[in-house]
Amino acid sequence: MTITLINARVYSEGRITTANITAEDGIITAIGKQVKGETVDVKGKLCTAGFIDIHTHGGWGKDCMENSVEAIDTIAAYHLYTGTTTFVPTTMTASVEDINKAVDNIRKYKSPYARIAGVHLEGPYLAQKSAGAHPPQLLIPPSKDSSFVWDNADMVTRVTLAPNLDGAAQFCKQAVQKGIQVSLGHDDSIDDEIYACLDNGADSVTHMYNCTSRPSRRTTPKKHLGLTEVGLIDERVTAEVIADDRHVPNALFKMIYKLKGSERICLVSDSLSVAGMPEGDYYLGSGDSKQKIRIDDGVAVLPELNTYAGSITPVGKMVRNLYSCGIPLGECIDMCTSVPARLIHRTDIGVLAIGKKADINVLDEDLNIVTTYLGGVAVDKEELKRSKCKQS
Repeated sequence: MTITLINARVYSEGRITTANITAEDGIITAIGKQVKGETVDVKGKLCTAGFIDIHTHGGWGKDCMENSVEAIDTIAAYHLYTGTTTFVPTTMTASVEDINKAVDNIRKYKSPYARIAGVHLEGPYLAQKSAGAHPPQLLIPPSKDSSFVWDNADMVTRVTLAPNLDGAAQFCKQAVQKGIQVSLGHDDSIDDEIYACLDNGADSVTHMYNCTSRPSRRTTPKKHLGLTEVGLIDERVTAEVIADDRHVPNALFKMIYKLKGSERICLVSDSLSVAGMPEGDYYLGSGDSKQKIRIDDGVAVLPELNTYAGSITPVGKMVRNLYSCGIPLGECIDMCTSVPARLIHRTDIGVLAIGKKADINVLDEDLNIVTTYLGGVAVDKEELKRSKCKQS
């Protein structure tokens, strides 16, 4: 199939130009004056690369830990509906057996919806004091068992790890050698432990300012930096940020932006199974790790702990939020396209350019998504929602 989007404002690699975009067999083959195949006049609307979300637990009532085709199919459809054309399904802390089942379910699934770029293991390598919504009784250090990670190296794209755990630095070294990206988070670390992991290849912080350690002391009066501070000042580190004005208030985001710059910030939804669902009471995870959560006033909370459980805001909505508070438009887009693509070592997505996948979002003047193209094919979003979203 060949299609050309004509009269587009094309955002690519820091610039907006007026051009046509031609895609053939799912790949961008021209950006310029060429017109070939079916034509669609986008009438001056902004075209960006499809959004990428590398930290998400689910959507439309389904969780990545559910061992079913229906669950991952619904999650992939939810993300495509929101303009996220590539995502990394993220597991919760659970038994090794349950994590293996979840990974294998994703391995076997071939998505007709948003592209799946491997799996993100968030847990079980987290600190007890910063478990957040993760069941603390199921947390373990990598020194106890990391074999299941290496057994799933064909699927595991990234792992979240607390640097203070036994065997953390060695795990980082081995993971990076296997092409697995390591993100530091849910920790009780001091700077010496953090730098040991960074020196061994870790290169991001999981949802900055949410379960990331602060300055502290250990056994001496000396005060050490925590992961939050090291993440802000170390140029090797890319900071995941849930920019929903709740997990990270906009004023705090501006500080992170001032210190890191957009090239070292990756927007993530950390979306839960209840993303896209009406307000009410639901459950996070399944089996032994199941926890009650509530959607209230546009955010998901753990009512028993009086804390946020995770986000229900897609990254495309974060682009609009950040642009409205003064962040340059191109940089807002980069933080959920080219930055996550770089972090997970993908060179075929994340930018509108010749030779890249024709995953394209068409945005109106208010940055609402008008149309999403996956591999050059327009997505029927209303049909997608009718068929996949089982709202209660």
